[in-house]
Amino acid sequence: MVFVRSEELLSGMCLARDIHFYDPSAAASVVMKTGQKLTDMQISQLCEAKLDGAYIDTVRSEVRIISSINQQIRDEAISNIHSLADNFIDSSKGVQKSDIDSIGSTTQELINNLSSHKDILVIIADLKMYDDYTYHHCLSVAIMSIAIGMEIGLTNEMLNELGLAGLLHDLGKVAIPIEIINKPGRLTPEEFEVIKQHPALAEKHLKERGLVNDNVCRAIVGHHEKLDGTGYPYHLKDNEIHPYAKILAVADVYDALTSNRPYRTPSPPNEAIEYIMGGIDTHFDERVVKAFLRKVAPFPTGSRVKLSNGETAYVIKNYPDQPLRPLIAVVGADKVYDLSFDMSCMSIVITQLIDEDQTNRTLINM
Repeated sequence: MVFVRSEELLSGMCLARDIHFYDPSAAASVVMKTGQKLTDMQISQLCEAKLDGAYIDTVRSEVRIISSINQQIRDEAISNIHSLADNFIDSSKGVQKSDIDSIGSTTQELINNLSSHKDILVIIADLKMYDDYTYHHCLSVAIMSIAIGMEIGLTNEMLNELGLAGLLHDLGKVAIPIEIINKPGRLTPEEFEVIKQHPALAEKHLKERGLVNDNVCRAIVGHHEKLDGTGYPYHLKDNEIHPYAKILAVADVYDALTSNRPYRTPSPPNEAIEYIMGGIDTHFDERVVKAFLRKVAPFPTGSRVKLSNGETAYVIKNYPDQPLRPLIAVVGADKVYDLSFDMSCMSIVITQLIDEDQTNRTLINM
C-alpha cells in the first residue's frame, strides 16, 4: 500500500482504504470502497473535492497505457510509405504526386491525432513489432518529430512539412542493396560510403520531380548532419542545417538505437537518452533535445522496473524534465521513491524494465 497524490492517480489503480468525501458538484457525500478500481471520472471527483490523495494497493492495481495513434492511421501510413518506396525503385515510374498527396494526408491525420490527445501517452514501442524496419522506422520518426515540433511551438503548416519529411526521410535507403542495409557485422568503409548516399538519393529524386518544397528536401538531406560538421552527406554545421533536420536527427537516432537490428540488440531507452544528451551542442541541437526530453518517457507509467538497490518497483508518474527519474512505488512494501525530488533517493537509479509486456516500450508524453 502506498499513498498517491490526487494529481498522480491513474485509472486502474486499486484503493487500499475507503475514501469518504463531499462532492460539491453532486451536492452529496461519496464513499469509495477498499478494493475499488479507480476510473477517470472518480479521479476527477477526487481532484475537484481537493483531496490530497488516496492509499493505493500496489499489488492489485492495474494501470492502463493508452495509445493515441490508432491502428488505422498506422496501417494507412505504412501502406502509403510502401507504395511510395515501390515507385521510388521503379525507374520507369518514379514517385508520383499522388504518392506525396497520400503521404501528406497521412501526416495531417497524425497531427490531428496527436493534437487531440494531449492528456495521454502515445505508445511508440508497438511500431517496432514488425519485420519491415525501414518503413516503420519512418513512421516512428515522423510521430516523434511532430511531438517535438508541437512542444517547440511550430505552426500546423510547419508540422505538416516536418511530418512529411519524417515519413520520407529514409526513402533513399530502398535504393541501397539489402545485403548492406541488413548486414549483421560492421560495415566496411566502402559499404558505409554507400549507406551515406541515401539522404541525397531521396532529395535528388523528390527535387527533380518538384514533389516537395525546399524545407522538406533540406530536412530529408540533413537528418544525418551534425552541429560540429562531422555528419553526412555534406558535412554541414549548426546554422547550415535546416531546423527540421535537427529535429529529425534526434528522433532518428533515438528510434534507431532502441530498435532491434541485425547488427546489434536494442539499447535500453535510458541509455539512448543519455547518448543523445551527451551529444548536445556537438551532434544535436540543445533546444530540440530539451523538447524531446519533455515528450519522451523511457519508463512508461505502470511498468515494473529494477532499481540499483535491488528492489523492484512500478512507475507511478513521469516528470517531463526528468525522464530518467520518475515517481515509483516499491513492490511488496509501503514505500514510494521520488527519484527527481527526494534527496534521500539521489543514489537510486532505474537499471532495467522488467515487465515482459512493457520491455523496450517508450512513450511520448503529450
